Amino acid sequence: MSNSKTRRRREIEMARAQRQAERRYALRRRRQRILAIVAAIVAVVVAGTVVAVVLTVGGGGSTTASATPTPTASASATPAVTTKVGDCVYTKDTTGTVAKNAAMPPSAPTVSTKPATMTINTNYGTMVATLDPAKAPCTVHALYQLAQAKYFDNTTCHRETYGPEAGIFVLQCGDPTATGNGTPGFKYKNENTSGVNYNRGVLAMANAGADTNGSQFFINYANPSEQGAQALAGGYTVFGQITQGLDVLDKITKPGVVEGGADGQPVTKPQITSITINQEQPAAATPTATATPATTASATAKPSATAKASASPTG
Repeated sequence: MSNSKTRRRREIEMARAQRQAERRYALRRRRQRILAIVAAIVAVVVAGTVVAVVLTVGGGGSTTASATPTPTASASATPAVTTKVGDCVYTKDTTGTVAKNAAMPPSAPTVSTKPATMTINTNYGTMVATLDPAKAPCTVHALYQLAQAKYFDNTTCHRETYGPEAGIFVLQCGDPTATGNGTPGFKYKNENTSGVNYNRGVLAMANAGADTNGSQFFINYANPSEQGAQALAGGYTVFGQITQGLDVLDKITKPGVVEGGADGQPVTKPQITSITINQEQPAAATPTATATPATTASATAKPSATAKASASPTG
């Protein structure tokens, strides 16, 4: 009888040890997955170089700087098309997937720095943000043009980072393809990246590397961890702050990510039904009288906007 009890006790202990080993293995695998996610979120310093892309716009490939091409019929690369609005330069972007036929902002002598508000209507309610055109005029102007074109209407916020493992807590929107690869077909430089934070309610642009801003943006629904803040620092244009509707943001983000991950599609499937930006724009310039040019064979001038190839990196 005692042998039977001893054998039974050993069997129970072996089963317990087996369960503990399985739990340790599952925990180790989970930690490995988390580390893989965090590696893409929290900056890793390798030989003094920060290696991380936190809030990316999808799309592969890279470019290197090249000299201004000689205008010949056999030129293999088409020079980038640019437009200027004041000091803002918008460059044609052929990387990623052009999500909609969004025209580049038309050239103008000045860009508005007047106060601006952004209203984001979603299937969970409305959020209102105060934008910062004084510090991010080119970003606000690009988003204004896209909103005017109804670029954001009926689009999905395709990405959320969630849980303490993530380090950053954001809802990413602005891609009509809902894949992370969508672009409006143009890009522009970073602005307002120094001395800023990415705390709850802050709006910032996602990108595929420095100076590749397009249409995708993210809303911080909670303050980042210390490591998350370090990873975000200096890399993403801050252009506004949610002032109304943080409860709507919470409704969207609190349920977390599909399949319980730390980075993926939001469970709630948030839809932006429309975005409007209210901002006073500069009055259209009145054309000045000019003499009629002499008719010559070379009367058509080459647009200066196409004279220089872009050396901006793509992502």
